[in-house]
Amino acid sequence: MEWLYRTGLGFYHRGIRVAARLGNVRAAKWVRGRRRDPQPQIERIRRSGRPIVWLHAASLGEYEQGRPVLQHLRNLRPDLAVVLTFYSPSGYERCQSTELAEVVAYLPADSARNASEWVAMLRPEFAIFVKYEFWFYHLSALRRAEVPTFLVAGSFHPNQPFFRWYGNWWREMLGCFTHICVQTSQDKLLLAEYGVTNVTVTGDPRIDRTLELVATPFTDERLDRFTAGHPTLIAGSVWPPDVDAIARAWPSLPQEWRLILAPHQLSEEEIMSWQSRFDADRYTGTETGRRVLILDAIGILSRVYRLGKVAYVGGGFKTGLHNTLEPMSYGLPVIFGPRYAKFPEAREAISRGGATSIRGAEDLTKVLQHLREEETYERSSEAQLAYAAENAGAGQRTARLILQLLMLLLVVSPLGAQSWSAANRLSATLDALYTKCNLMVAFSGSEWRPGMCIAAAEVATGATVSLQLNLQAGQKYTFIASGEGGTTDIDLAIRDAYGKVVASDTEADFTPIVDLTVGAAATYTLQLHLVGGRDTTSMTAVGMLMTSGTPIRDTDFRQVNRRFNAAAGAVRAAGGANRFADDANSWCLFGYLLGEGRGATIENLLLGPGNHFIAATTADEKQDIDLYLADDQFTLLSSDTDGDAYPMIEYRNTEPGPYKLRLEVEKAREPSLVLLGRFIN
Repeated sequence: MEWLYRTGLGFYHRGIRVAARLGNVRAAKWVRGRRRDPQPQIERIRRSGRPIVWLHAASLGEYEQGRPVLQHLRNLRPDLAVVLTFYSPSGYERCQSTELAEVVAYLPADSARNASEWVAMLRPEFAIFVKYEFWFYHLSALRRAEVPTFLVAGSFHPNQPFFRWYGNWWREMLGCFTHICVQTSQDKLLLAEYGVTNVTVTGDPRIDRTLELVATPFTDERLDRFTAGHPTLIAGSVWPPDVDAIARAWPSLPQEWRLILAPHQLSEEEIMSWQSRFDADRYTGTETGRRVLILDAIGILSRVYRLGKVAYVGGGFKTGLHNTLEPMSYGLPVIFGPRYAKFPEAREAISRGGATSIRGAEDLTKVLQHLREEETYERSSEAQLAYAAENAGAGQRTARLILQLLMLLLVVSPLGAQSWSAANRLSATLDALYTKCNLMVAFSGSEWRPGMCIAAAEVATGATVSLQLNLQAGQKYTFIASGEGGTTDIDLAIRDAYGKVVASDTEADFTPIVDLTVGAAATYTLQLHLVGGRDTTSMTAVGMLMTSGTPIRDTDFRQVNRRFNAAAGAVRAAGGANRFADDANSWCLFGYLLGEGRGATIENLLLGPGNHFIAATTADEKQDIDLYLADDQFTLLSSDTDGDAYPMIEYRNTEPGPYKLRLEVEKAREPSLVLLGRFIN
């Protein structure tokens, strides 16, 4: 099968070159564009140190589908440099000046040598392919280079090669993807039948793009005059078979109706023929007041739909249906030809009553008459608007999933390249704290406090951090603080509800120890004050022990500490975080000793403006930990309930304010330590 693929592709490429020599304009653009070498631009990016993401789309239509994902990735990771490749001239020509990519190039011809050289030169942090793009050698090269690779807006149907009797070789390409983001649950079920399970339904990102267009103001005096006071049928991206059906059905509509015809290809010969057939004006020509207008202009159809009453979308009799989401997002009932099975949005629109498929002019006439009934029209329009609203946000969902998966990959497979000095400092501080606390455990018989048992912060010299703790009656507590290397003096104090110091250690040392026996259950405030150190700030941590505590095994602590260090590096590498917490003098890490069904809440968590990440890790990969972030009115803002041991939530905050953070252990074999960290970029 690989030989057939390679041979067929070779013949196809040679055919394009022959067509270019014979004067085919599109083929000539394809050949000419591939002579331009993007290597100098890519090497400049590499020298700058910016991480590269490679996004590949077949053509302009697929790029528009992937564009919302790319926009959200750039918002979440402004440090990324994007290399955008196309297979066809339509995307390459139109996107040369896009602000979303640093480099726009053609996809190198899919051969083993070309693909290996391209990936070696590019060295992307991750790669994204859009919808139907499956190139065997490029995907294989990415897998060999261990580059995380994602398919977005994936759409699958039983007639694709993956699911035919000869599909084993084709399914190898699906195995090259780290994760596959699909449009519908039917896509996911079909893939699952063939053993492909690394799949998430994130929706169709084109809906985000079309809703963005809907919200963008648009005026055109010529079109406004043409449609004013007239119900208008807008026929977009039409081919000759579509026009034949429309021409025969058009006379059935009353005189007040208007028709806008937008050809898919601006063929002068066809436009002149249609102009005569419909007695039509041309958008670029003289205005004469006729009922039919041919939109012989590029780039405005998606916005013109807002002026319509009903939409007809072309391609359903010929090459395959064109974009139905654009008119759908304006609430227009949509009509199209019979070839729509490969388009999930069209199937869904039909099932909801927002769209109708026709087989010819007779069907079209009946549908147009039916849509003139007010009740029928309103039901169809409402169905279209509801579908668009329900599926909005696919671009953001996909981008967030990609970044979260990248972080998880880095956590479970730590790489030296993801090392972060701040995380290394914190990890070393936690190791030192654990050693000191375990010495106290050995001498005193105390164990680690259930619930919160560790807190850490980066503290400036002369500054104090405070933490409220609910302490039980009849228990003796021991609090031990420790700082990173170079810390010379830390003070530790406990205050009661009235602010009175009830226990403290203010000796000039870097390991203060405070004991407190609690008579009545109450809320106390722990205060850590950094008196002095070698540097202006120091990583510090506090451990909490009690007489009826729970042990933490050395191997478990070392494991969870290593995993948290890897998670911190992953949040930095994949999420773009550049520091812990909001600033120095804020608690950036909490350690909780929790069993199955237990949880903990951080009240009044102050988050300043910025993009915040909150991640948790544990020593047991089989645990299930959930995270929830809510505002002070208990409105849920973000959560991770994916059923794994590495939850991470992200929240972009524009206004500072108090928040509530909830951690819950849904599944655990025994009480174990969970480290929870805060990051921001």
